[in-house]
Amino acid sequence: MLYGCETWTMRKADELQIEAAEMCFFRRLLRVSWKDRRTNGNVLAEMGTGRTLLSLVKERRLKYIGHAERNKKNDLMKTIFEGKTEAKRGRGRPSLSYVDQVSKATGLKLQSISQKSQDRVIWRGIVKSSCAAANINPDDAAR
Repeated sequence: MLYGCETWTMRKADELQIEAAEMCFFRRLLRVSWKDRRTNGNVLAEMGTGRTLLSLVKERRLKYIGHAERNKKNDLMKTIFEGKTEAKRGRGRPSLSYVDQVSKATGLKLQSISQKSQDRVIWRGIVKSSCAAANINPDDAAR
């Protein structure tokens, strides 16, 4: 969630909510009530599809990083991406930063992400390979 100056990070709870919402959409399309006690696998088989919403979110996040890094006009996007905003840190465990999530998805460090995202062709290759590693087809996810 986006709170003040913090960068948006996706927690496991957010991922579970996205997956639950997607299944709710599929059930609504098929007019299947949750009272019918049909499994998610059964609903997905009847739809002839898989879960793609979460993979679409992750793929678009990577594409946006490339866009933000190449933007020469506004340095605000880079500042927020790198997490250099001043804010008072809350109690508890620090949340996983946006850079950490992108690094985990691509397997690259911040400096390497900044360098490779400057070339659009190279960055698209990285996004496709990251999606392939996570069993995501970017062409299917974009539909």
